[in-house]
Amino acid sequence: MTYKKTLLLLSLLSISFISYSQKTSQDFLKSGNQKESVKDFDGAQKDFEQAVVLDPKNTEALYNLGFSKFEMKDYEGAISNYNTAIDADSESVELFYNRGNAKFEMKDYKGAIDDYGKAIFLDPEDKESYYNRAIAKYNIGERESACKDLDMASKYGDKYADDVMKELCH
Repeated sequence: MTYKKTLLLLSLLSISFISYSQKTSQDFLKSGNQKESVKDFDGAQKDFEQAVVLDPKNTEALYNLGFSKFEMKDYEGAISNYNTAIDADSESVELFYNRGNAKFEMKDYKGAIDDYGKAIFLDPEDKESYYNRAIAKYNIGERESACKDLDMASKYGDKYADDVMKELCH
């Protein structure tokens, strides 16, 4: 009787181990999202990396991996992941916007302006891209153009654009 119980227990453990080791890209994505939601960006990054290893074209995992790297201030790593995701999905406003944010943090204002412009091309009412592009333009001395972008951000409902416009544009 003990032998049968031991055999049954070993069988169950083997099945558990096999099930665990056969996690899918989506499983790692879900786990990474859960970790990211509690700001465990290091743990989330590891799960998103596993999701990408299992499915290199998983744009959601690439996007989330880029976001986790951004939150950990690894802007070059974030840009790299966003580049790969954009290669797979060049119609994503969020990818261009977030890559623009990473470039902005690296003080690559012209690169950020270009990415925010691509996001605006894909969604002409993207108030966050207008706002961030305005700040990037202002940082390189393009005040008049920055004020036009702030006006557009305000037009589409950005709650900070009016205050910044009063400070920078008048």
